[in-house]
Amino acid sequence: MALGLTIGAIELGLYFFISHQLRKKWKQFGEMDALTYYWLAMTVLTLIWECAFVLNYSNVVDDSEALIQHGEHVWTNQYDFSYVLPWKLSTIFYSEYGAYADQEYMLRNNDWSRVIESTHAIFCGLFAYLALHHKVKYKNTDKYLIMLSISMGSQLMNSLLYMANYFNELGYPSSVNYCSDEFPCGFALLHRPFMYVNIFWTCMPLYVIVKELKN
Repeated sequence: MALGLTIGAIELGLYFFISHQLRKKWKQFGEMDALTYYWLAMTVLTLIWECAFVLNYSNVVDDSEALIQHGEHVWTNQYDFSYVLPWKLSTIFYSEYGAYADQEYMLRNNDWSRVIESTHAIFCGLFAYLALHHKVKYKNTDKYLIMLSISMGSQLMNSLLYMANYFNELGYPSSVNYCSDEFPCGFALLHRPFMYVNIFWTCMPLYVIVKELKN
């Protein structure tokens, strides 16, 4: 058994270790800009998380409701080490996000969160994998760039649309994400710190696109 925070740290450690080993094994990965390579690898990992979220949505909702009911957070709850597996970690990751960041992720009668995650999985995660695949197997720069452009362009647009919608919801009393005493947001969302994870899914694809344009 380990704290959720420890489980998350182990998962990220394994991601960096495996990604690094693959970069050493295939020289084509080593030729890539490091941040571009590792972000594409992270986007592929996110694909696994997102598929697990969509397929296990009911369990995520149950876990989110339990966290709120008991005033708990996954970071300080205990889990067995099998939760290091990405498809299991996804459940607790999204339950925390649904409970304390975006409560549309815990609505049973609303498909918005599953639309966001499934479209990201298809257009960002799948094409990130295809970009890496073409880089190694076919050594085809043109096809690699096409796949990378689809993945990162879609990711940037997905993130911008998602965050614009979220910020609009903060001002609507009818929204579950309305900034209220029951679900406070604070200055710059400081009371919803898990939302800050979206900075990476906005800034990193922008970095990759600009980097490739300069090459």
